[in-house]
Amino acid sequence: MSVPYLTGKLVGLRALTLADAAHAAAWARGPLPINATRAEAFLKETHTDPWNPRRRYLAMVRVGDGEIVGGAAVSGANGRTGKLDVWAAPWFSPEEGDRLCADAVRVAVPWLRDDNELMTVTFAVPADAAATIRAAEDLGMVLGATFREHVARPGGRVDLLEYQALNSGWTIPVIEEASGA
Repeated sequence: MSVPYLTGKLVGLRALTLADAAHAAAWARGPLPINATRAEAFLKETHTDPWNPRRRYLAMVRVGDGEIVGGAAVSGANGRTGKLDVWAAPWFSPEEGDRLCADAVRVAVPWLRDDNELMTVTFAVPADAAATIRAAEDLGMVLGATFREHVARPGGRVDLLEYQALNSGWTIPVIEEASGA
């Protein structure tokens, strides 16, 4: 099951199904691993009402074989502002995970901002995720905040950068006043 308008070069995003509970290690994000039984209960709890503005979770699947390689969460999409979070499965190297997340951002941000007509979409990314930062900037996202040394890494800590995509359909044109002497 793939969604053409949410598919990039490397990955696509799709709704989670109960069958995905068996692959929760790839898409569930948390401090501890989750087993299939708990993942199924989680899916039943969080996906009861598709129009509920709570967080919605998506599977990040590899193009070609459909293997789940990560996850994404969208919150606030029923309002006028949205928040996007993407992550790669923990067994990928930081570089490969960064490439997968960058591709997911390239498809998710335009979908949220333009197709869902949100005023803004915010996305937080660690400062050492160069490919994902480049993807955000290529989409015209602007840096809104920097949280110093927010993300723990094996060699120390890095900043967390929060980018924001503004929908041009919601901006107010600036009217320049005629200068008179």
